[in-house]
Amino acid sequence: MKRTIKLLSAGSLRHAFPKIIEAFTPEMDVEVSLSLGPAGLLRERIENGEDFDLFASANMEHPQALAAAGIAEEAICFARNRLCMMARSDIGMTIENFVEILANPDLRIATSTPGDDPSGDYAFELFNRIEAFYPGMGTMLKARARQLVGGRNSPPTPPGKGPGYLIADGEVDLMTSYYSNARLLEGNPAFSVVEIPMELAPAISYGLSLRKGASREAHSLREFVLGDAGRVILSETGFALPLH
Repeated sequence: MKRTIKLLSAGSLRHAFPKIIEAFTPEMDVEVSLSLGPAGLLRERIENGEDFDLFASANMEHPQALAAAGIAEEAICFARNRLCMMARSDIGMTIENFVEILANPDLRIATSTPGDDPSGDYAFELFNRIEAFYPGMGTMLKARARQLVGGRNSPPTPPGKGPGYLIADGEVDLMTSYYSNARLLEGNPAFSVVEIPMELAPAISYGLSLRKGASREAHSLREFVLGDAGRVILSETGFALPLH
């Protein structure tokens, strides 16, 4: 009987990990059970006793907390991402007028949910950075932002809907997103995918940690992710590689 590796992964890796698993499993003759969700909620599930072998988070803090608690081995940064803004194309947002457009109180802004999902934490870090340059504006953006995804009470993405569906459905005008997701809208004339000015952009590092006492097969999956084959797949699915 094949051994099963239980992988809990941040939802933003939904395009990368199926390809990694497909490439890895023939080599090791194992099965990988993949569970996707907001990394903060996955961490809670682990802390509440859910079994896992490998945890992939969209930040370093959650796996580091598991390591500090003695549940997991020390986290390794295995990928980087960046925050960008998805926008209705008719708004005309660019990196040059980024702050000016955000300041328009008539535009509806959505983010993920801070605390539950690192994407929401990164969005609020963006607002904090804006506050440092433009006092009062970051506070205003936090008050305006609607936390519509990534929370424990958020409705699931409707079947068949892709990135930007809240904009396409007329719910909001702008939404923060990881580039690895937003890139799927590039070339769609209804959307703009806008880079965040460098001085405002949060640094985004993804952490990978093994359960203490994990199997040899789980160690092999971690090494596969960190190795050349895993790095190629991560690059192909919109991620950048660690700086070290």
